[in-house]
Amino acid sequence: MKRNHRLRRQTALMRLIRTQPVENQEQLVALMRREGFQVSQASISRDIRELGLVKLLGRYVPAARAREPVRSDDVQAGLEISLIIDAEPVGANLIVVKTRVGAAPSVAVVLDQELKEMSIGSVAGDDTIFVAVRSRSDQGQVMARLNTWIMQSRKER
Repeated sequence: MKRNHRLRRQTALMRLIRTQPVENQEQLVALMRREGFQVSQASISRDIRELGLVKLLGRYVPAARAREPVRSDDVQAGLEISLIIDAEPVGANLIVVKTRVGAAPSVAVVLDQELKEMSIGSVAGDDTIFVAVRSRSDQGQVMARLNTWIMQSRKER
């Protein structure tokens, strides 16, 4: 019976970290309790160790994912996009995107892929990205998409 409960708990834990950014064990305990599991920080810590989860850019991921190159699939893009903190248009053809510290280079790769119809390219620092867009209209479309992503990330936290 205990083994079955552990399997269900660990399956739920993996689903949670794959569908939303989870930054720490306390957040994971709260999410698991909302899912109906009576867990403690100690049981979550044990599950993290048994499942081989690691922290990558401030969130839990399977160890295999930490070794993968950036991919353009929805899961990877979602992980990167969730690292965006804020965005602001500057002039007619530039957007400044703020990310978590250290995340800008990987987020810029995803932005280049996801926004390629509207942007010319990007330049990334440590926590800031400059995105060059083709027109003021494209700037508005990119800002709308960025704001949607930012709002979704805030809801998931």
